[in-house]
Amino acid sequence: MTFTMSSRTIPKSYNMKEQGPLSGFRDMLAEQVFPRQAMVDTIKKVYEKYGFVPQDTPAIERYETLTGKYGPEGEKLMYKFKDHGGRDVALRYDLTVPLARIVFQYKDKITLPYKRYQVGNVWRGDRPQAGRYREFMQFDADIIGTSSPIADAEIVEMMVDTMRALGVDAVVRVNNRLILDGLAEKSGVMDPAKTKIMITAIDKSEKIGKDAVLAEISESIDSETAELVNAFLGVSGSDSEKLEQIAKILEGSVSAAEGVNNLQQVFSIVRKSGYEPEKVKFDQTIARGLDYYTGIIYETTLKDLPGVGSVCSGGRYDKLVSALSSGKVDLPAVGTSVGVDRLFSGLEQLDKVKKTKTASQVLVINFDSADAPEYVSLASDLRKEGIPTEVYYDQVKIGKQIKFANSLGIKFVIFLGFEEKKKNVYSVKNLETGEQQEVDKAKLIELLVPKIDSNPLI
Repeated sequence: MTFTMSSRTIPKSYNMKEQGPLSGFRDMLAEQVFPRQAMVDTIKKVYEKYGFVPQDTPAIERYETLTGKYGPEGEKLMYKFKDHGGRDVALRYDLTVPLARIVFQYKDKITLPYKRYQVGNVWRGDRPQAGRYREFMQFDADIIGTSSPIADAEIVEMMVDTMRALGVDAVVRVNNRLILDGLAEKSGVMDPAKTKIMITAIDKSEKIGKDAVLAEISESIDSETAELVNAFLGVSGSDSEKLEQIAKILEGSVSAAEGVNNLQQVFSIVRKSGYEPEKVKFDQTIARGLDYYTGIIYETTLKDLPGVGSVCSGGRYDKLVSALSSGKVDLPAVGTSVGVDRLFSGLEQLDKVKKTKTASQVLVINFDSADAPEYVSLASDLRKEGIPTEVYYDQVKIGKQIKFANSLGIKFVIFLGFEEKKKNVYSVKNLETGEQQEVDKAKLIELLVPKIDSNPLI
């Protein structure tokens, strides 16, 4: 048996109170969606200033497009199913494989270097845990088709500008995987497994301290390698001085020389642009977990919340596009990815997020349903001036209408009752301060515009 509501048919046995999103998925109401949307829009504006263009791809891809790109463990986490045509398809696992497909499929239409950003949800059937979901948002920006250090530096500067636009103090820490490769080469560690142990240990320096790193390397590899790593981690001074010292320590390694030269060029560019060490600095312990990085690597941390971890990271991956396109497209690339949930959590902890339930900042009170045309006309005039305004639909007690405005965080209410109409004025009340004043229509806009928050969401 069913009952109908509008045009929708709902099983009678369906108990909405007992139902909820599947494990690993979530609902978000306006107070979560509004500030996240504002954060994303702020980042988009920064990226577009650098010439990045938006790209979008379907949530569902052909399974053969995704398979073989993430390894056996990654493929186990894909949401795979058959569509109505019986074809094997899957929800997108990330935004990088679709980027490789786009570059190949539209190679005759895309102008290189191709600078694109994409923001969208991705799906992974991972085990849900605190702050980790099976559906989550990624926000990537990539430059495809150039090996220039200018592109490397541009990503650095864009990351700094993004954090500044969001009103947070952050530092971008920079390294180069070629330097780490050179460290392995200089140490004589040729076993990939041991190289991974060494680099992973170095990457944990900030968490466990240098002594623990050296002890781990000495035990897992040998004491000579630990001594070399000790010298590597012990360099000091300015960024340029550290790079010069590392060049001497790893002298003879072609990889290290190339990595040092790249970073010297990048730092020359960012310093000339005015980005000082408190915003961008060299950190030889940054390694990044993914194996596909081939050059410069970045991690961005919030100075007031270092424990949150990297909120925006990336690097150069010159071989990935070729691998993802099965060798059909071989283009160098560099990019960054915002950890949307982690960054938003950081903004919340730093009290940078306004828990706004509406974008409206003015409510026109409904005194008499017969005056509805007057109320709607007033709201229309305010909206034309860029003031988000709504009208209370029903003629109910004024207290209930003001309670509605307060519950949504609406800042102003406008009264146009009997007394106001007799005087040909409006009464405007600021619900935050309690201040109320009468103004004529000509001065209403003049009164409200300076007091309206240009960005009420973040």
